[in-house]
Amino acid sequence: MRTLLLCVLALCSHVMSMTAQVTGRIEYPYRADYEDQLVLPIGDKGLVIQSFAKDSKAGKRYFKTEFYSTMMTPVSTDSMLIDKGMYYYSNIVDNGVLYTVLRESDGTFMIVAFNATTHKITVTDGEYTRKGTMRNLIISNDNVVFSSTQKKIDRIGIINLKTGESHFADIHFPKVKDKNIFILENTVIDNTIYALVSADNDIQLVRLDMQGKELGTTNLTADMPERIISASASKAGDKYFVTGTYSRSKKGGAEGIFFSELKDNKFNNIKFYNFLDLKNFTDYMSDRKQAKIERRKEKAKKAGKEYALKYLMASHRIMTDGKDYFYLGEAYFPVYTTTRMGNMVMTTFVGYNYTHAVLAKFDASGNLLWDECFPMEPRTMPLYVKRFVSASLKGKNVNLLFTDRNKMVSKLFNNADGKVIQDRTSEFIETDNDDEDVKKMRYSDSQHWYGDNFLVYGKQVVKNSKTGERRKVFAVTKYTIK
Repeated sequence: MRTLLLCVLALCSHVMSMTAQVTGRIEYPYRADYEDQLVLPIGDKGLVIQSFAKDSKAGKRYFKTEFYSTMMTPVSTDSMLIDKGMYYYSNIVDNGVLYTVLRESDGTFMIVAFNATTHKITVTDGEYTRKGTMRNLIISNDNVVFSSTQKKIDRIGIINLKTGESHFADIHFPKVKDKNIFILENTVIDNTIYALVSADNDIQLVRLDMQGKELGTTNLTADMPERIISASASKAGDKYFVTGTYSRSKKGGAEGIFFSELKDNKFNNIKFYNFLDLKNFTDYMSDRKQAKIERRKEKAKKAGKEYALKYLMASHRIMTDGKDYFYLGEAYFPVYTTTRMGNMVMTTFVGYNYTHAVLAKFDASGNLLWDECFPMEPRTMPLYVKRFVSASLKGKNVNLLFTDRNKMVSKLFNNADGKVIQDRTSEFIETDNDDEDVKKMRYSDSQHWYGDNFLVYGKQVVKNSKTGERRKVFAVTKYTIK
């Protein structure tokens, strides 16, 4: 008995030692000269924080780029004048270079490239139609690749960062109206552009070279009863995969997730999994709602049918441990408010509410090895589809971190069976000063930085327990999982 007790104590001690510790912090006074800070990590090379000057002159204002080491000490600072109307649009990191895309309402855009090795900045200017979107930005071999919708026509755009030259490939299919064509995702693998395109009820795989010339098109879902809602292509090792969500009905959200190898540009061993067949998928609901769903499942089963919940899922790119593959998705639904003004009723979209996340492990044949679901309650409801959970592999295990209201949550999942072997919740976002506490936090966000290090950032009110002094800041805190 004594030996067993000692083993249990040793195990508890091991788990408790795996905690998130503050190992660095940067603060910006709330009422400083710059605002709208962008926190942009560049892996183990360092951290970039970009911001916009509050004041402008003659239609121009400064855009500042600050570079910090992994110890969060200042390395370099650079400022440049940009048009006052320019705003942050997107960013990408590729081979130690951070590319920040700024856009203006008239369609003008600017790509600011910061090299973490040389600390130098290069700029590419260009113009794109004001009504043309720029989605799914990818950097590959000094080119920016993106998908876009312009005048009801979906297209792939390619911009050479060295020359500024642009190429566009409009996507058309025989007997399909242009308004029914939408590029779900584009990526670059081995210098070839892969675009997953929704065309009527089918998903087409379009391959292009880096000049926009079409290399081939394949209908991935011909004669398939399932409807693909979202899809993402990636390469792991020497294999290609597509994963995402699906539905067996013609309308509404997704009913489950799918996983498939992409072989000879076709689905190979595609497998579908209903959300309700996943473990703990409805645990975030009340007992009454769960019981209601179970009754409906049983009723549908007796009638020879399958009951399904409609959901939207923000899917991450798959990760691999070299043998098997991990899918991570965050479940959400849109929220609307209804306002009555006389005889008129106005419905307003207020954001996406996230409820829980799914982590699943598959083998190369698409067989589900295990799955786990866990609740999440972000403080904000974003107006766009966002991925709140930061994921990485810690050895062979899966490490997840996200902020839940004013808490920071870290979970370590065992590779073999998916069980949580470390579950840590920090009640408050801390500073690196023992005499200070964070009393309020707004718009908290988090993301993986490098190794076992994560960043948590947002607007805070910090109180010093000795002096009673309070200050309002934008803070970036580095956490190390130990």
